[in-house]
Amino acid sequence: MDLSTKFDAKAIESQVKEYIKTIDLEKQIFASDKPEKIRFIEGPPTMNGIPHAGHLRGRVIKDLSYRFNTLQGKKIEFNGGWDTQGLPVELQVEKELGVSGGKTEAIKEFGIERIVSECKKVVEKFNKTWVEVDDLLGMSFNHEKAYWTFRDEFIEREWQVLKKAYENKILEEDFTVIAYCPSCQTSLSHAEVNQGYEEVKDPSLYYKVKLVDEDAFLIVWTTMPFTLVTDAMVGLQPEENYAYVKVENELWVIGKTRLEELMQELKIEKYKIEKIVKGSEFEGKKYIHPLLDLIPELDEISKLDNYHVAVSETFVDASTGSGLVHLSPANGEEDIKIANKRKVKIFSPINDEVKFTEKAGKYQGMFVRDADRPIVEDLKEHNALVKIGKIKHKYPLCWRSHHPIVWLARRGWFYKLDRLENKAIDAAESV
Repeated sequence: MDLSTKFDAKAIESQVKEYIKTIDLEKQIFASDKPEKIRFIEGPPTMNGIPHAGHLRGRVIKDLSYRFNTLQGKKIEFNGGWDTQGLPVELQVEKELGVSGGKTEAIKEFGIERIVSECKKVVEKFNKTWVEVDDLLGMSFNHEKAYWTFRDEFIEREWQVLKKAYENKILEEDFTVIAYCPSCQTSLSHAEVNQGYEEVKDPSLYYKVKLVDEDAFLIVWTTMPFTLVTDAMVGLQPEENYAYVKVENELWVIGKTRLEELMQELKIEKYKIEKIVKGSEFEGKKYIHPLLDLIPELDEISKLDNYHVAVSETFVDASTGSGLVHLSPANGEEDIKIANKRKVKIFSPINDEVKFTEKAGKYQGMFVRDADRPIVEDLKEHNALVKIGKIKHKYPLCWRSHHPIVWLARRGWFYKLDRLENKAIDAAESV
């Protein structure tokens, strides 16, 4: 190759690229008498936008590794790959179609076939730019042999892997609480949840529930009033001291650690401690949910012996709120574990749009967080409201849609990675 004697970066770049094309470097490498070939597995970029500096840095590092190993005498299949599936592409299509109400609105307005068609157009459009940029950078990727995740041969291979995981009891169906984005209508992994915490204001609700066999009320705290619809238990710390406190004509149960601060917060100056008992002594005591007349289905479930009972559990933090927390197995990861351990029924009248179903009685059709205010008003009407305020705290938002995450009990398929033990790590060592 004869380079121009005059330095012109653009001209030299063009000459080098044309030279590499004419000699068919990849063919020469694989035609040589070298050891067994190695396949490079491309971690594919998603075709929902054009490449940015971070993408290019990663691709240059991959290319350098390929060139170095090739010079070491290794035959490497350096094929590209394109991720065309999933939410990033769908969200880009929603954006281009002018949809702001999430997946359900998009499907209602345009239909699934149109959305799928638009997704294919989007990935093809952005892929053209990616290939052009790779070419400009002089990347060594073989784009002719690149894999696309939406093609049948790739999807068939995925089903084969899923089948094998199912047969080996690694993949199982389960009903559990997951982090869920109401806008994307999909679950998020713990790693994804940790990507998007922001400081938000949420309700700080204190309400009371009467014990069935005692003339006393448990003072319960929550930051999510809507979860009273799925309330199943009230949790107390077994080793914490709890005070029976006389307030006017009622007897309230409050954690001793928080008693003084809470009374100041409630602006109650006159109160009297009647007796102190351990949290463990409340185990199994049944209470009356204050909104049963508004949620007939919950009213029926509450008749079960192990439903709407106080439970003593070590995870309860007695240093916050009232020292008592309400447990909603349909909306809490720890809550559903306790419910499963105690064989408590899971009441989850919430659909994929994160709206209450007809089983939620009065609150049917409401987006769950929109039900916070009506529930507080109903507690007030039922003489069960102690105090409603606001609390500032960090709360996770979906990193894709920036919508606040909701924890929901959902049936789905899960990889039981703990059953693999060290097999995955051992396998990675050979890659």
